[in-house]
Amino acid sequence: MDREALERGLARRLLDHIEHRTTDLADDVMELPTDVYSRARHEEESEVLFRDLPLVLCLSGALPAPRTYRTVDLMGTPVLLTRDGDGKVRALVNACRHRGVRVVDGAGEGTRFTCPFHAWTYGVRGDLLRMPAARAFEGMCKEDKGLVELPVAEGYGLIIGRLRPGPAPDVDAFLGPGLADELAMFDFADWRIHGEPHVHRVRANWKVTLDTFRENYHFDFLHSKTLATYAHGGVLTFDPFGRHLRNCSALRSIDALKDVPEQEWGDVAQHFSYQYALFPNTNLTLDSRHIELWQIVPVDERTSEVLHTSYFRPGLSEAELAKATEMAPWICETVVDGEDFWVAGRTEPGVRTGLLDTVVFGRNEPAPQHLHRGFEAALREAREHR
Repeated sequence: MDREALERGLARRLLDHIEHRTTDLADDVMELPTDVYSRARHEEESEVLFRDLPLVLCLSGALPAPRTYRTVDLMGTPVLLTRDGDGKVRALVNACRHRGVRVVDGAGEGTRFTCPFHAWTYGVRGDLLRMPAARAFEGMCKEDKGLVELPVAEGYGLIIGRLRPGPAPDVDAFLGPGLADELAMFDFADWRIHGEPHVHRVRANWKVTLDTFRENYHFDFLHSKTLATYAHGGVLTFDPFGRHLRNCSALRSIDALKDVPEQEWGDVAQHFSYQYALFPNTNLTLDSRHIELWQIVPVDERTSEVLHTSYFRPGLSEAELAKATEMAPWICETVVDGEDFWVAGRTEPGVRTGLLDTVVFGRNEPAPQHLHRGFEAALREAREHR
């Protein structure tokens, strides 16, 4: 895949939309019944979308070297991710096999993990290495008491896995050929975490929270003093990849290209941002300096959590590093927390009154339409399989 050709094509599409005051459109308006936010629907989605299907657990740069580890909590499942001495990623349930106590927190380097309760100690592959007072457990098979292993796979800078034991997912099958080729082109496997991940608690159903990432129709209204000064609102490209998708938003700086011959454009990627939705719940925003990973998970039918992690490209200049460092908290706190998640919380209790029969997605919101069709299809397939 030719990255320059891809980016120039996206830039041309965005400039054409800006000139003609248009955007990529869906075929029709979509209306969804408000019972997609119900408790029964929440329970079904939790099982099918979050416990049966592969999820993005983190990016490869979260485990930057052999014998590193990182803990992740999704859907109430504590996960210990490790990279063993051979460089292979492991996913383990972060719960001691003695009494179920959480073994380790945070991230770092290490080859042994010791439970704080009775000091049962595990290796980087999850094997049980040591039990104090081992004679008291004679007759128990020590080899069967390693940390429970979860299926995991790595590729194209992503670490994906399931929250139930079973066969390892296939990264190529998860992404599909078009998206796998595109992510391979970006080569972000060695981009490292900057700062600590931040957990946002949002008083809204997880799909309401997710939808705030999937259109910029709202920029000129909700973000009139923030993002609208930085990026064009109501202008978006939409390209599906199976159940995943890519959007691109134009930064205001793209206006400088309007009267410049294309052969003189230079690096056009600095004038827009890539926004990938990886089914079912992950948003990946990527530019030349950094990646913002947003993992949206349900807590209950009225509440969601968003795990936000920034990854920076290695070798940034001091100016690039300063710019990325300045932008990260502004996006996280001012824009997303202060505006997007604030307005998401204002859907409660309106969608539960029984007075609204549907919610509406316009033709100018093709990305959320695409995702909601994917949710419906996955749930339907699970019902038919049962």
